[in-house]
Amino acid sequence: MGNEFKRIVLLKGFQHISDYQFSVIKCLLAKDLKLTSKMQNEYDRVKIADLMEVKFRGPACVDKLIDLVKDIEEIKDLAKTLKNEKLKVIRRSRAKEATPVKKSKLNIPSPDQSTSTTNKALGPESIKDTPVKGKKTTKTNESKMNLKKEQSQLPGLLVTSTQSTESLPQTPQMLPPKPSSSSSTKKKNDIATKINDLKRKTVSQKQSQLPGTSATSTCPTGSSCPVKSIPPPTPSSSFSVKKPRLTAVPKEASREEGFQRGPKEVMVLKATEPFTYAVREGERKMFHATVATESQFFQVKVYHVDLKEKFIPKKIIAISDYFGRNGFLEVFNASSVSDVNPDRKMEISKRLIQNANATPKISHLYSQALGTFVNGVFLVHQKLVCNECIYYEIQDNTGVMEVLVYGQRLTRINCEKGDRLKLICFELALNGDKRQLRSIIHSFIKVTKARKSKEQPFNPESYMET
Repeated sequence: MGNEFKRIVLLKGFQHISDYQFSVIKCLLAKDLKLTSKMQNEYDRVKIADLMEVKFRGPACVDKLIDLVKDIEEIKDLAKTLKNEKLKVIRRSRAKEATPVKKSKLNIPSPDQSTSTTNKALGPESIKDTPVKGKKTTKTNESKMNLKKEQSQLPGLLVTSTQSTESLPQTPQMLPPKPSSSSSTKKKNDIATKINDLKRKTVSQKQSQLPGTSATSTCPTGSSCPVKSIPPPTPSSSFSVKKPRLTAVPKEASREEGFQRGPKEVMVLKATEPFTYAVREGERKMFHATVATESQFFQVKVYHVDLKEKFIPKKIIAISDYFGRNGFLEVFNASSVSDVNPDRKMEISKRLIQNANATPKISHLYSQALGTFVNGVFLVHQKLVCNECIYYEIQDNTGVMEVLVYGQRLTRINCEKGDRLKLICFELALNGDKRQLRSIIHSFIKVTKARKSKEQPFNPESYMET
């Protein structure tokens, strides 16, 4: 039975998704299946299905794939197909287990078959507790009982509870009596009352829409009931035009979660140069970028460095098949970024561009949630080298914070007290009871050396890439 569930995963699941979607699923399964980066690159659909069968036994194999695809927008409908296929396998298995029992029951002759004719002539009361061969007789008796009940409720026809259904007359002996004049008058009055109520509601609704009449009036049309006068509204209040409220410009980068089909048309605001970062099996390259629409801005991780030629400031591009995670849009394939029509224009406010390039105040970082990733340019106040790590103390006019940098790629960058330190993709973490900005494998650093001339007031935006 386990092979059947693996076959569902392989044929109904993996064969209906693209190579890129399969690579995303392998990434999501890496922890459960203990996949190294090399295994993720080399293992095909059959090998992954084999591993899933071993790790997730029986229906759990299909359930795991359902949990993965339901969060990927493009293939979330596949979850329904997988559920149906899983139920089919379970039903077939139960049917096979129940088949011998059903056959044994069918081979036993019914002792009541010979008495079916006798029971049919006895009436409903006599066959109440007698097994019946088929459903037809039971339905006939039920219909007769229902007829008995309905006829007992007809006016002018009295049927006792002990009377047999077969003895009932086919038509009632007496016609229902005509309603008395008093009941007829009562019905007419009820109808008239309902009509008046309806008129009152209609008039009330119309009056509520007219200036100078009471919206709560309940007087019917043509009545002498006085209507309270409402002063007509002044032209300034009735014809004033409200100005549209301006859309707030976001101060933080927008977030998206999970696989996104797109395309999303954006303008490139800035991009770092590509850099090499270390992974378990070797080294890889990437670069960071900031892009914006007319109402939002986003931080982007680009893992295909050939795309650097498309991330040119002020250029409009379309991003498709990307993945949202930890506040970044992650782009893996060269085909995910394309040019748009040269005539395409995008009006982005200066305020939004300023917010996208702005450095957060240190006091603001103390109010942010741990795990938030931070970009900005800060003044180095102190430096401490400790084994393979470097501790920087950064400050602005709102406070002081510690920055932890580790790894040869980042620690060998020359930065001293008084320099400007540009940090990209640094995680807000906790060191004991103190907050700090901590580097990760995708972090990027750029240093602007202090001028030997007289110190000028620090403007972080002047050090951001354009």
